[in-house]
Amino acid sequence: MRMNVNWISVLTVMVLVSKSTCLIAFSAYMSESKAGQSNNIIDGSTLIFDKVEINSGSDYSVVTGRFSVPYSGIYAFTWTICVDSRYTNPPGKLNYGEYGTELMMGSTKIGVLHTDTETKYDDACSTGFVIRYVSSGNQVYVRNNYAHQGKLLSKESQTRTTFSGWKMQ
Repeated sequence: MRMNVNWISVLTVMVLVSKSTCLIAFSAYMSESKAGQSNNIIDGSTLIFDKVEINSGSDYSVVTGRFSVPYSGIYAFTWTICVDSRYTNPPGKLNYGEYGTELMMGSTKIGVLHTDTETKYDDACSTGFVIRYVSSGNQVYVRNNYAHQGKLLSKESQTRTTFSGWKMQ
């Protein structure tokens, strides 16, 4: 019995399957209510971005704030931290929003970011961007890296504190 194989169709299917495994992306932001509680976050805590814009593959968890890497490869990660200049910690002092964060891959620091405002009504945002080879099974997340002042800022109508990532190849 002779099999008649259409190699172009086989190659097309292989390319489509190969490309579909590379469509890994997530983008999440912190809700206003979650940001409002950020003055109570302790040093070394994982930040939780509880509102998801996209989560192909469902690899980002709004419960843990961690992205579980499904496939080894080169990934891009970006995070934006905004601080609220209307809240002082402790109240009455000139300690407006200041946050330091780290992008972590497991227990390894792969990025660092500092956001600070010294003036009332002058909110501040900083963005970090990292491209890195990451092995499957690793978890990538953002945590604060020292005692902070004030609280984070994330509002639907104003600005958002975000965490995003995608597989490049």
